[in-house]
Amino acid sequence: MTPKTGDGAAPRAPWIGMLLGLALSAGLVAMVVHGGFARLDAARRQSAAVAAGIDKLLRYEIRNLERALNGMASEADGYAADPAAWDLPGAIRGVVARNGELQDIDLVGRDGRLLYHGVDAPAQAVPPDVLRSSATGRLVPGAVLHEGRSQPVVPLVVRTPKQNWLVAYLHASELQEMLGDADLGRRGSISLLGASGQVLAQRRPGAWPPATAANAPPLRPSWLHSLEAPIVGRSAASGYPFEVVVSLSRRDVLEPWFASSAASLGLLLLYWAGMIHLTRRVAAAEAVRRTVHAELQRQADWLGKAQEAARMGVWAMDAANDEVHASAHARQLFGLPPGTAPLPARAFFERIHERDRSRIEAEFADAWNRGAAFAFEYRVALPDGTVRWISARGAPVAHHDAGLRMTGTITDITERRRQQARLQRAEAQFRELFERNPLPFWVFDIATLRFLAVNAAAVQRYGYSREEFLAMTILQIRPEQAADEVRDSVADTAEPRDSRPVWQHVTRDGRLIHVRVHSSTIRFDGRDARLVLAEDVSERVAYERDLEWRATHEESTGLLHLRALLDAVDARGAGGGTGTHAFVHVQLRDLELVSPTFGPRTRDEIVLHVARRIEQVVQRHGLVAYLPSDAFVLAMWQAENWHELVDEMKAALAAPIESATGRHRVQAWLGVAFQQAGEPAEQAAGHAVLAALEARAHNQASMLYSASMAERAAERLATVGRLRTALANEEFELVYQPILRIGDGRVTGAEALLRWRVDGRHVSPATFIPLCEESGMIVPIGEWVIDQAAQARQQLGARGHDAISIAVNISAVQFMSGAVPRSLRRAHARYRLPRGALHVELTETAMLQRPEIARAAMEELQREGVCVSIDDFGTGFSSMGYLRDLPLNHLKIDRSFVQDVHRDPRNASICQALIALGRGLGLELIAEGVEHPLELQWLRGHGVDSAQGFLIARPMRLEDFASWLDDHPDSGGAGAAADAG
Repeated sequence: MTPKTGDGAAPRAPWIGMLLGLALSAGLVAMVVHGGFARLDAARRQSAAVAAGIDKLLRYEIRNLERALNGMASEADGYAADPAAWDLPGAIRGVVARNGELQDIDLVGRDGRLLYHGVDAPAQAVPPDVLRSSATGRLVPGAVLHEGRSQPVVPLVVRTPKQNWLVAYLHASELQEMLGDADLGRRGSISLLGASGQVLAQRRPGAWPPATAANAPPLRPSWLHSLEAPIVGRSAASGYPFEVVVSLSRRDVLEPWFASSAASLGLLLLYWAGMIHLTRRVAAAEAVRRTVHAELQRQADWLGKAQEAARMGVWAMDAANDEVHASAHARQLFGLPPGTAPLPARAFFERIHERDRSRIEAEFADAWNRGAAFAFEYRVALPDGTVRWISARGAPVAHHDAGLRMTGTITDITERRRQQARLQRAEAQFRELFERNPLPFWVFDIATLRFLAVNAAAVQRYGYSREEFLAMTILQIRPEQAADEVRDSVADTAEPRDSRPVWQHVTRDGRLIHVRVHSSTIRFDGRDARLVLAEDVSERVAYERDLEWRATHEESTGLLHLRALLDAVDARGAGGGTGTHAFVHVQLRDLELVSPTFGPRTRDEIVLHVARRIEQVVQRHGLVAYLPSDAFVLAMWQAENWHELVDEMKAALAAPIESATGRHRVQAWLGVAFQQAGEPAEQAAGHAVLAALEARAHNQASMLYSASMAERAAERLATVGRLRTALANEEFELVYQPILRIGDGRVTGAEALLRWRVDGRHVSPATFIPLCEESGMIVPIGEWVIDQAAQARQQLGARGHDAISIAVNISAVQFMSGAVPRSLRRAHARYRLPRGALHVELTETAMLQRPEIARAAMEELQREGVCVSIDDFGTGFSSMGYLRDLPLNHLKIDRSFVQDVHRDPRNASICQALIALGRGLGLELIAEGVEHPLELQWLRGHGVDSAQGFLIARPMRLEDFASWLDDHPDSGGAGAAADAG
């Protein structure tokens, strides 16, 4: 058949393009406007980030200098009291030597009198107001002193315990270097200001005024600002009287946006010009396309009919691969399944007779290498044992998109080769063949139909003596009703004669045998005669009938194969059958347990009994087929009677089946679907399968098909297919939610949570985790999670958070695979983690499936120093037995019980019971989903050890989690949240 084309697709394309253009125009304008706002917002964040980074660097530098000065404060106070008893100059030289950024240090008494003047200290004295401002005990900077010995310096003043002052002179260039080389554009600047707003250091690569406290405008996003107004970011969070001011030019920020906006609008205009031109061209080309398509359709039909009449097939093979594109008749000649998809060349070569295969492969390869044409004749061995002769011709041609391609034809020459063989045998061995041939041979007179000669094989096979044969006609060895057929065959003078029909002959004792008659017209003793070779093919006919039956029936039950049933339904519809057909898919339950329990013989016996019952029910409704997967497919000719059939099926399956191993009851799920007009039977049968699966999922005896079932199945398959590549495409990520110890407010750990991002959005774990478990992909994904969590723990340790542990959720499928302890050991060794760095969280399902295996695995984990938690306790089929017997460390209370626990008496009662249970078993209690301060207060009051939830922190990426911990080195933020409760 020639594929249909969408005649309306091309005319609709311009309109689709117009609609798309309108959408693109609106989206482009919105994107351009949004882009300007986004650039300004990004510039504000950049200026703030640069200021914060420089401020943090400044804090570390000043803190080190402050510690150095505080370290020599006692010596300074001693020197002020008794200069002879203290070596203050030596101490100063030591500090200056260790801190190369310092030029020198002075000591000023509490009365403002200079007690010690360094060798390289500037001559200019530090203003008294700077000395007075250091009364807080923290280091205070003064204004830049340009009278430094070698370069400008900044005095840093620290008050000693006895109210003296140490004045250290910091090279101004050191502050200048802290400003770094951040990208500020052509007009941006950075300034470092002192306590009173004096400029201590400055970098201004552009032409804008430097950013200072005096000229910095308020930070508010507005398009009404002039392009000359700067964007300013400040940071003064270092704890010292310094302020970092970063200024970015609004013109620098928006110049790329102006260019991209102009380019986008230009592209939009170009799109509309092209769309108008395309609309005109498509309208003109559509009429030409229709004419050409109609002509191609006629040519394709003629070519297909010509190939079918000539018993010829065509094929083509690209040089880039070993796949063969073959026509339908070419596939049929080789006994290959029909279809349009290319087949590997090996599928064709394997069908070549083993005596010809090596020769044809060598000659074909030689033709490829030489780029020459070829012509072969060889035999093909079909799966049913038939041998067919093929004439193959081909030549290489250059293909416009596939490079060199070998193409050609194959023709069935089986009959010609057979005729040639017969002629050769007749010419060379006719006499011996006739006399000694083991097959019956005879000659009869065409006019009288009497036998003229017979061989010994005919006498033996038919039971007549030679004299009896010569007194008979050929009508006497045929059934009486075949007389006219015999006469018609004799009257046919066509040569060579058709030897394919199978005839029936009668022996002397009345037996019917099937023979294939090979005959030829000859002159025998001056008469027109016919030479006949009768080949007994009774066994072959029986074998072919058996093969035909086996091709359409399942041997163990005697019922139809599914394909045979579907073909019968389609043939009935094509033949003008009336009424709507219905399909019922019967899926037997729990038969997979019969074989390992009672043996395969019992299972086969049960299936056979069920098949007989179903066959009796269906015989007056339609057809039934058996699927070896313990399922039956029923086709009903009158769909309106489906209720009756389903009820009869349930009644037939209700009675127990007697076998040698006892009485067995059989249950089944039934799915019913109706075949719509024009719908293939295979599709309707598939709908019935979906309905049966839905009945199984909902534990119902029967269910009707609906379109939503197919949609859910398609969505499920698509999700599973995407999951198979998600790990390789790096679509998974881990986020971390802190776990707070309620007693002292310290963060002791975090739970690693798996997230899957698809096309910019997150897929709910409740959707993809069950699919991962069902498909087995949860095991490699789980190993990836363990590795990523271990790597995150190593990075946290490197940043000084060694007390933080990472908890990893382990699914039941992954845990029962037995690979979890090995994966954890490998992760600990790879990232050199200490004992207890990783925890595992298990659901109740993982431990209830096979408790003995779970216990052994958990004991192995604890020997490795891995803590084990029960996650979401109380939400499943909880068992006190495993809590008592299994080695556990933590018990996690599910968020559904924690929610509103301070005001919901039922949740409070459940939580109190769980807390008492955990305390009695010596388990540490962790509450999940804490979102309200009063919930945390209730948990603290009832002795819960730890908590996690949005009140403490939301799940965050590793970088954000590490920064969060940096800001809470002693869990101060978390503790504050706890105190607020």
